[in-house]
Order: sequence, then C-alpha cells, then structure tokens
Amino acid sequence: MRRFILYSRTGKTAPFNGSLLEAGRLDVIHQCIISAMFLSHSIRRDVEFHVFLYGSPNPPLHIIIDGSSLYDVRTDEATWNKILNEILSGHPHQGIFMRKEGIENYVETLKKIFVLNEKGKDIKEFERKDLDDASFIIGDQVGLPIKFEKFVRRLGANELSLGKKRYLASSVINIINYSLDRLMV
Repeated sequence: MRRFILYSRTGKTAPFNGSLLEAGRLDVIHQCIISAMFLSHSIRRDVEFHVFLYGSPNPPLHIIIDGSSLYDVRTDEATWNKILNEILSGHPHQGIFMRKEGIENYVETLKKIFVLNEKGKDIKEFERKDLDDASFIIGDQVGLPIKFEKFVRRLGANELSLGKKRYLASSVINIINYSLDRLMV
C-alpha cells in the first residue's frame, strides 16, 4: 500500500458554498487526489490518500480516500466539490472516510515515513524494498509547518528529494507515483 499524506493549512473544515478555490484552496486537494488516485480509465487500488485539514472553522479533520474501495467517482472538479461537501457534512461516500484527528496522531502509527525536502536523498537512490508500503508527507501551497517537520524527523522520517526544484503538491505525487510504478515493474 502506498500512502500520500497532505497537510492542508487552509482547507475548510465545514461544508462550503462556491468553488474549491474559495473553500480554503480545496482545489489543491482536488488536484492531489487526482494525481494520487487515478490512472487513465482506472483507480489506483493500491493507494490511500490522506488529507489533514487545518482551516476554519473546525480543525483538524482527517479525510481518507481508500483506492481499494473507492467507487462512483470521476476526476472533474464539480464531482469533487460535491463529494467533499458531502463528506464535510457528515455524509459518507464509498471509499472516503472522515475522522476528527490531527496529523501527529496518525503519523505516529506509520512505519516508513518520507517527507519531501530538496536537500534529502534523491528518490533514484532508494531501492524498491525501501519504498514498499511507504507513506509520503507533502505540504499544500503553503508548505509544511516547521514544527511538524521537526516532529516527523524525531519519528525517524526519511527526507526524500525529487531534485533541486520545488514542485506543486500534485506534481510531487505524480513524480512519486511514476517513479514507484517504474520500480515495481
């Protein structure tokens, strides 16, 4: 199982009116969901996507998307606007769950943790066994809080680099998925 964990500092934690952009940049989360969970004409059944919302009015919230049971979804923004609003309203959707939980509690339960850092070890230097059943922590458009980065380092997180450039969160997920797909062949 491959896990992507997104820390969203601004994502709304209640139902919203309007666009995903206006809902605390839930558009970034939508883009990350698409990158994490979808291939052309299929869903990645071996992937989980976790987003921790720290926006107003009721943080933190943990939304889990489980590829092994995800059903009845498309990739368009209107679909995800509706689904995220339903989830934030407390209505379930197959393969998508919500908990009132902070990221620290969840991350403490994980074994192989990777946090993205341009100065970390290049993804090309890792072997397949190093990245099997791994969890990749990514910041949103604001980035990870320094306090949280220190916390995951104390837990023994590996620093993973995709190169010297900073990429959009959704691009980071695409690059990791592509790299791991090639390793797993």
